[in-house]
Amino acid sequence: EPNDPIARKAASDAARAELAKQDNRKLALLQDKISSLIANNPKLAEFKAQIRLEITPDGLQIQIVDDQSRPMFDVGSALVKVYMRDILREIGSALNGVENKISLDGHTDASPYGSGERGYSNWELSADRANASRRELIAGGIAENKMIRVIGQGPAVALDKSDVYNPINRRISITVLNGEAERRILEDSVNPALDIPADGSVPAALPADGVPASVPAPAAPVA
Repeated sequence: EPNDPIARKAASDAARAELAKQDNRKLALLQDKISSLIANNPKLAEFKAQIRLEITPDGLQIQIVDDQSRPMFDVGSALVKVYMRDILREIGSALNGVENKISLDGHTDASPYGSGERGYSNWELSADRANASRRELIAGGIAENKMIRVIGQGPAVALDKSDVYNPINRRISITVLNGEAERRILEDSVNPALDIPADGSVPAALPADGVPASVPAPAAPVA
C-alpha cells in the first residue's frame, strides 16, 4: 500500500541501509588507496607509524598522532611543522576527488597549558591546530566547501585513556564522513540541541503567547 506508513518506513530504512553499504564499500576502497599512498610515497612512508586509518561509524577516520621525538606542531603553538605540512597536503591531494564531506578535529593531551581556563588553553590550542590543518588540506587540493565541521576538543577525548599525558593524545583527526554522519552533523547545526542550564534543570516549553505558565498574567485594569 503506497499510503501505509509502516511500508513507507520499511522502504525508507531499506534504501538507507543500501546507501550505507555503498558508502562503506567506497570508504574501504579509499582506505586501501590511502594505505597504498602512505606505503609508496617517500614523504609519507617515513611517518606511517604516526598515521592511523580506521573505518568508524561516522566514516573513514585518518588520525595523525604526535610522537615525542617528532611533534606535528611547535610546542604550545598551532605552527605546523614542515613534515606535517607535507603529510596534510599529500592527504589533501588524495582526498581531492572524493565526494564525501569532511570533519576535522584537533586534540591535545592533558598537560595544562598557559593560563588555563581563564586564558588561552588546550581548547583554543586544539581548535587553532585543527584550523591550521584545514588550511594545509585545502592547499593540498581539498575544496573548502567539503569541510563541514572543524572543532577543537582539547584533552576531552584521549586516544590513550590509561595515560592522558601520552603524546599520541595530541593528534589531528580527519573523518571522511558517510552519508548518515553528514546528515546528522548538518541537521544538528540547523537544529541545535536545547541549552540545558548549569543546574541541570530543563526549561519548560513556552506556549504560543510566549509567556511561561508559571508567570501569572497581568491583572485586567480596573474600570
